[in-house]
Amino acid sequence: MSSPPTDGAPLLSVRDLQVSFRTRRGPARVVNGLSFDVHAGCTLAVVGESGSGKSVSSLALLGLLPDAVAEVRGSAVFGGDELIGRTEEQLRRVRGAGIGMVFQDPMTSLNPVLTVERQIGEALRAHEKVSDEGVRSRAAELLTEVGIPDAASRLRAFPHQLSGGMRQRVMIAIALAGNPRVLIADEATTALDVTVQAQIIELVARLQEEHGMGVVWITHDLGVVAGIADHVLVMYAGRCVEEGAVDDLFDRPEHPYTRGLLGALPVVDDPRPARERDDLVTMPGLPPDPVDLPAGCAFHPRCPVRADARCATEVPPLAAVSADHGEAHRVATFYAGGDRA
Repeated sequence: MSSPPTDGAPLLSVRDLQVSFRTRRGPARVVNGLSFDVHAGCTLAVVGESGSGKSVSSLALLGLLPDAVAEVRGSAVFGGDELIGRTEEQLRRVRGAGIGMVFQDPMTSLNPVLTVERQIGEALRAHEKVSDEGVRSRAAELLTEVGIPDAASRLRAFPHQLSGGMRQRVMIAIALAGNPRVLIADEATTALDVTVQAQIIELVARLQEEHGMGVVWITHDLGVVAGIADHVLVMYAGRCVEEGAVDDLFDRPEHPYTRGLLGALPVVDDPRPARERDDLVTMPGLPPDPVDLPAGCAFHPRCPVRADARCATEVPPLAAVSADHGEAHRVATFYAGGDRA
């Protein structure tokens, strides 16, 4: 696994991204000032519970949220061009050719009445003029590249005729059709069994190495992150609450939410069933309602560090933890490591 570069311009630079949805109850603030960079050849893992804003942030970058209800602010610079505020036609040139995306459930993302060849062909024709023969040849190459055997015959298949793992590989082939510089994998293994998950993770890592892509891996599973990421960004209530190099964050998590996520991971070599273990951590309560976010630190109603009046009134800034962690490790809490200041 490569280390994040310390110099050179990132492929994608996001600053102060904010996303809200208009609802009958008022604005739902789903993403609240998110910033991150994606570098070539490196993997950024974005982690958090459902509702933390992970997927919405990626959809906002590509203009895939409905304008009628969504308001997007901030900056997202890709290839020197600003994405936020671009027209649909302008963003269509970026999707696929610049930034590819693999969605969570291939069965709902793929068109059930079109063959694999037709669907890959649509992605190819969106960015270049290509003949039917050229589509067939390139589509077969892409299927072979993502590890689907007998690619020529699979081109004639419909999604329901493929296994879940093969459908996800087709989704990856479609995402690669435009030779993207950044690949966003949005919960790309959630709907798959453990064995197929491992195969898809290995596939993305191999393709990243071969193509030099920057990868954004969105997941709720920190167990997946450990083996694939260079840098980890932990989200809660639409904000980054902690980020750092993967080894440092796993070895020395500072935010109580991050420690809670890590504590909920089962130990692989523990022979006891989960019901008999007392070392698995659970966090009480639920993520906050984005229409009615709590004042101060959004995590304070669930915080096991006995949050005080400061936590309930002030929003902690995202700041470097300490010199021994390095500048890349930042946390948004007044009590890093669980100790009171």
